[in-house]
Amino acid sequence: MYEGIRSPAIHVPKTMRDLVSAATRFRNAIYWAGGTYIMSRHDYYPTKDSYDIISLREIPDFKRINRTDRYLEVGPMVTLNQLASIGKQIVPDPLTQTLHELGTRIVRKQATIGGALCTPDIRLAISGTLAVLNTEIELKKLDAPHTESRWVPTGKLYDRNGRLLIAKNEVITRVRMGFDHEDFSYFFCSGNPMVIPDETVSLTLVCSYNQSVITNFRFCVTLPYGGFHQFQDIEVLARGTMLPFSAQQILRIAKVLIEAIESTNTTISALQKERVRRIFEMALHQLNTQSLAER
Repeated sequence: MYEGIRSPAIHVPKTMRDLVSAATRFRNAIYWAGGTYIMSRHDYYPTKDSYDIISLREIPDFKRINRTDRYLEVGPMVTLNQLASIGKQIVPDPLTQTLHELGTRIVRKQATIGGALCTPDIRLAISGTLAVLNTEIELKKLDAPHTESRWVPTGKLYDRNGRLLIAKNEVITRVRMGFDHEDFSYFFCSGNPMVIPDETVSLTLVCSYNQSVITNFRFCVTLPYGGFHQFQDIEVLARGTMLPFSAQQILRIAKVLIEAIESTNTTISALQKERVRRIFEMALHQLNTQSLAER
C-alpha cells in the first residue's frame, strides 16, 4: 500500500553546534518544534517526500525564559502555556488573550511560540499580536561558516500576503518583548483558523492617549490564508485624534481599512471582509467607552 514510501529520519541535536551540523548535512530537513501544526496536516504522512526531521526539543537555550528590567526574552521552544502562565504583570493582556485562543489546553501545552510564528502557509493570531506589541525576533543562519544572527521586528517576518520571509537556513532563537503597556488594548478572534480558516479573522489593537488625544495607535488584522495586514497610514491617521471618535470617524476609518485590504489583492472572503469591518468598529467603540469612563 505504501510502496516507495520511507519513514523520515529524526535528528535530535542537543547543542547549537549539533544543530548547525545537522542543518548543514540535511538541508531539506523539516525543523520540528511542538509539531501541533505539522501533525494536523492531512497529507503530512505517509508521503513519498518524507523529509528528514530536525527536532529542536533538546536544545536548552531554546527553552529559556529570561527577564530583565527592560524586556522579557523567551526561546522558540517555550510552549504557549508556559508563556501564558508567566503572569499578567509581565505578559501584556492582548498576548495573554491571544494565547488562550490558540487551541485547547492540551494543544497549548505542546505548541511552541517559535512553531506558531513559523507556520509556512497559515498566519495565526499570535504573529499579529506580537507585531502590534513591537516584539523583536532573533534569527540565526545555520549554514554560514560562522553562524550569523540578526534582530527583526515580528512584522518583518511576513509579507502583506502573510508569506513567511525567513530563509530556509534560518531559525528563530529568541523572542524579545518589552514591558510597555498601552492605555487601551483589544484582541478579538472570530472563527477557528484550523477548522474554518476561510472565515476566520483576528484583530489586535493598542492605543495610548494623553488628555483624550491619541498619541500612539497600532493594529494588525490577521487572516489565516488572507494575509497579515498592518497599515501605517491608517495608524498615522488615527494619531492626534481627539477621543471619543465620532460615529462618522469610525465609519470612515473602517472603510479606509477595508479598501486598503482589498488593494493588496489578498484572498479574502465576503464574510471575512464584513467581520474585519465590524470587529474594527467594535474596537473603536470600546476605546471610546474607556476614554469617556476615565473623565
